[in-house]
Amino acid sequence: MTTPTEVLKDALDFDSIADVFVTESISASPAELHGQLCGYLASGVSLPLEQWLAMVVEFCDIEAWKDTASREAIVTLYNATLTLLQNGEYAFEPSIADDDSELSVRGMTLSQWAHGFLAGYGLSGKKDNLSDDVKQVLQDFANISAMQSEMKDLEDNNDNEADLTELIEYVRLSAMMLYSEHHEVNPDVDHTKSNPLH
Repeated sequence: MTTPTEVLKDALDFDSIADVFVTESISASPAELHGQLCGYLASGVSLPLEQWLAMVVEFCDIEAWKDTASREAIVTLYNATLTLLQNGEYAFEPSIADDDSELSVRGMTLSQWAHGFLAGYGLSGKKDNLSDDVKQVLQDFANISAMQSEMKDLEDNNDNEADLTELIEYVRLSAMMLYSEHHEVNPDVDHTKSNPLH
């Protein structure tokens, strides 16, 4: 049986968001878009759904959605991300290429996600009184973001896979840590109910 958490995690599936981008003829990176959302939320600044949708349209350089299902997928991505960050189950995951993809693709999308996270954090305007932990994470994310060319050449082998898996886990936990610095955990929260699709 599928748990509510698994349903939320499905909404963060990279391929699903990539399909939306194909449908909408968007050339931007789905991983970067999700990173931007997470960076903004982790900065402690609230981001209402309508403001997020406006940011997406700008990020993707589109005037309007061709398909209502595309907009719904983006709304679901927002709701699921917010719920997973807030519910204290530590089930949140960055939306990057999955384990079936080549290591180079997974690495590239992780770099893009980190780049988006930094952009989102910057867009939120949160700059002052950053703790040393936060500064360290942002610096680490900047380093990961700068690794796109190395990631592109990543060969499939066990050592590289272990290193990349460790890096993905670090990014996942760091994003949750930054979010929890500003937000109380709420196990009962479910933003899919408070932000319906229509």
